[in-house]
Amino acid sequence: MGKRTLDGGRHWRQWTEEQARGALEEFAASGESAATFARRKGVSARRLAYWKKRVRAKATPEFVAVEMPSPVAREKIEIVASGVVVRVREDLDVERVAELVAAIGRRAGGAC
Repeated sequence: MGKRTLDGGRHWRQWTEEQARGALEEFAASGESAATFARRKGVSARRLAYWKKRVRAKATPEFVAVEMPSPVAREKIEIVASGVVVRVREDLDVERVAELVAAIGRRAGGAC
């Protein structure tokens, strides 16, 4: 990504962000050390480090849709006594339901 000038010195061409991202992706996939990759590509390892830091700083969090399990549908039991309606989940403890029915009966004057 660099080229030699007529006098033998290096002339560095600046990377665009797109070029840097491409080089970083290639570097990550190569499995090489930064020094080896940079030498092979004709760039400095410091350039890779600079762009890696710059790209990471610009990264914005991505939101990922997560599928949530649907809530378990629970059947309800409806108890009606003397104009009082009580709805309880079917999986409620039987003793607790009996206590509720007895309390309703006491309030309703024993009509339950």
